[in-house]
Amino acid sequence: MKHLLPATLALSMLAGPAAAQGSGVTLYGIVDNAVEIQHVSAGSAGPARTSRQLVSGTFSASRFGFKGSEELGDGLRAFFQLEDGFNSDDGTITGAAFWGRKAIVGLGSNAWGDLWMGRDYTPAFWVQYFTDVNAFAMYGNSGTMSAFALTGMLRASNGVFYASPEFKGLRARLTYTFGDESPTAPTDVGKVLGLSLEYRSPTLSAGAYHQTRRVAFPANGSTSASSVYEGVTALYDFGGWAAGGGFTRYDPAGPDTATSGATRSLWASVQVRFGQGDLRLNIGRINTAVSVPTQGRSTLVGINYNYALSKRTNLYAGVGQTRNNVSAQLGLEGASRAIPNNGRDSDTTAAGAGIRVTF
Repeated sequence: MKHLLPATLALSMLAGPAAAQGSGVTLYGIVDNAVEIQHVSAGSAGPARTSRQLVSGTFSASRFGFKGSEELGDGLRAFFQLEDGFNSDDGTITGAAFWGRKAIVGLGSNAWGDLWMGRDYTPAFWVQYFTDVNAFAMYGNSGTMSAFALTGMLRASNGVFYASPEFKGLRARLTYTFGDESPTAPTDVGKVLGLSLEYRSPTLSAGAYHQTRRVAFPANGSTSASSVYEGVTALYDFGGWAAGGGFTRYDPAGPDTATSGATRSLWASVQVRFGQGDLRLNIGRINTAVSVPTQGRSTLVGINYNYALSKRTNLYAGVGQTRNNVSAQLGLEGASRAIPNNGRDSDTTAAGAGIRVTF
C-alpha cells in the first residue's frame, strides 16, 4: 500500500517470514533520535513536572538485527531473524533480553504458508500495523489508542506462529505459546492464544483479531485466569489522503477494581500527503470500567509531520497529548516508548522533532 513510505521501509525490517524470500544473511536496523519537551500535570501520584531531553525511538524504536533464508527446493525455504532494541541517545539496551524484539526460526512454503517458533509479534500487532496511518510511529499511534501495552500481548515468547498463504488479499495468522514454562502452579501463566484475519489490497487494509493470555489470579496465587484482547480496524487509501480507525476491547482477568478494569477504545486517523511529506492526525477515546462511581475516561490526540529526505532517511516532528479524568491514568507513547504520567487525573503532553535513518 502506498499510503505510508516510512511504514513500507519499516515493514521490510519487521515482517520476518514474509520478507525472507532471498538467500544469505542481511544486517539491518533503525537509528532514531529526537529532541523532546514533556509536560505532565499533577495527579494522584505526584506534582506537575516539565522536562527537556534527547530521546530515542519517537518515530520508530531504534534496533538492529540479522535475518536470512535458504531455498530448500520445491517451494520450501528456511528462515531466521534476530532483532535487538537499543536506545540510540545513550547506547543502552532496551528490555531484559538481548534479542527481546524478535528471535525466530522456521520454514515457509508458497503453498502452505509460514510456520516458525521463538519470540515474535502476535496476530493483533499485524492487524493494527497494517491499518494504522502511523504504522505504530510517533505520537497517538494505534498502539497507544488501543492501550496495547496494558495487555502484555504485543509480543509472545516460547511460541509457535503460523501465517497462511495470501488468497485474494486475505491472510490468517495463528499463535500459540507455552507461556512462562513455570514448574510450579499455575503452570500455564503467560500462555497466549491469538488468531487474526487480514485483508489487504492497494486501497484497503482491514482486519480482526482475538487473543487471550493466562495470568495468575488471584495475584501470587496457584490458579490462573484469562485476559482477553480483541478488535477490528481498517484503513482506506483515497489517493492523496488516507483515513482509518478501529475499535478494541481489553478485559483483564478478574473483576474490575478502583484502578483497573475492562477497557474499550475507539479511534480515527487521517493522513494527508503532499510532495515528500505527509501530515497525520489521530484522535481516540478509551473508557475504563473501574469499580468507582466515575468511570475512567482518557482522550488522546496526536498531530505528526514526516518528511522523507530519501528512501532511508526522514525528518519528523509531532505533538501528542493524553487527558485523563479522576479515574483514569493512561500515559502517552512515542512509537514503542512510554511517557509516564502522575497517576489518575494526570495529563501528559509531549512535543518532539527528530531524524530517523534505516539501514
